[in-house]
Amino acid sequence: MKKIVRALLLPGVMLMLLTSCNTETTHFNYTFKGESETWSAVYEQTASQKLIIKNDRVKDSETSKRYTFDLHYKGEQSDLGEIKQFKYEYKASSGGGGSQTMEGPIPVALMKMSGAGSGSFAKEDSVIKVKVEWDGNSEEFELKNEKQGK
Repeated sequence: MKKIVRALLLPGVMLMLLTSCNTETTHFNYTFKGESETWSAVYEQTASQKLIIKNDRVKDSETSKRYTFDLHYKGEQSDLGEIKQFKYEYKASSGGGGSQTMEGPIPVALMKMSGAGSGSFAKEDSVIKVKVEWDGNSEEFELKNEKQGK
């Protein structure tokens, strides 16, 4: 008799847990692009948000993201070797961003950042502001979601 009760009890408890708590995952995969006279950039993001729902109410959420920021010089790549002071930064309206400061010559590989983590991420209508400074010159431009147009 104990074996029968035990055999029925565990599946019953599991069923109660599964029906009272569920999750809903939404994905936010966007590509933001923009350019200035001398520079262009692409910010690609793969993010997800999992809502933990219990009794028809959101009890908790978990977020994760992976991103890359890629800055491109629109002129001849050999010109990058002549730059002595170089700094770029980007900031998303959601609060995320990054910056890099270098002294010449500028390796193309260092004009790219990537990362992963949790917390805030860029939404579909986000705008990412980019500022590039080099040898006394400065340009600012915005990256917008590829689906929104320019």
